[in-house]
Amino acid sequence: MPKSDDNDLLKRAQDALKKEHRSAPKEDPPTDKDDPQPSIMESIAWLQRMLGRWRKIAAVLSVMWNDWAQPVAERLNPVFQRIWDWYKIIFARFGYVDGANGGRVFSQRRAAVVVAGLAALTIAAPLFTIRVIIPETFQAIYDGTMLFSLENDTLYLGRPDLVDPDRELYQVMGCRDISQCDGGENTIYYRLRPNLILNVKYWFTLFEPYDPAEIAGAMVSELNECSIQYYGRRVKALRWYPYIINATCRPV
Repeated sequence: MPKSDDNDLLKRAQDALKKEHRSAPKEDPPTDKDDPQPSIMESIAWLQRMLGRWRKIAAVLSVMWNDWAQPVAERLNPVFQRIWDWYKIIFARFGYVDGANGGRVFSQRRAAVVVAGLAALTIAAPLFTIRVIIPETFQAIYDGTMLFSLENDTLYLGRPDLVDPDRELYQVMGCRDISQCDGGENTIYYRLRPNLILNVKYWFTLFEPYDPAEIAGAMVSELNECSIQYYGRRVKALRWYPYIINATCRPV
């Protein structure tokens, strides 16, 4: 094909591309109208929908609590009602200030502080109950029950180790035969810790607290022959230990 024909074909192709480009619809530049801000009425409608959903969730939870957990709810609902009444009294007392005319006037700042304080108390109280009150109560019940099954024994004990300073928890290794005090299956681990029942008893009888550190101090040597008073059994699967409450020792 001649060169001029090639040039003509190239020119016609370029013209066709230019024509296609001119005839193609152009996109409008983005404007603020493409992403309009929600109106006040739309925001109110959205808030109403959210409140409606929360009401439905609250209704379902109410049915689950009052019907499915009825035996528990019957006992706890009066407690929750008293707590709610107590919250309302606190809010009415501290969320208002004395007005110029002698009446009580609502204070947004004080009300916000009261609501924040009550919210923190609502969160902290169950955590404190679960982590402190319930474990301490069960431990006191266990100790009080086991004190009726005290046992006496004579064995060899090592030097106690303070395994948990926050709980004043000591652990000591013991064995009944001095020739087999080499660890392993021949040894038994005992523990010493505070005891609420003994603490009350000591205050009423000796006018002083029960201190497990004093008992641990009786085991002054690396190996001691001790006459002990203890309760409980060693159950490895359940992490149970026998607890020494009294010890008289001499170094070996």
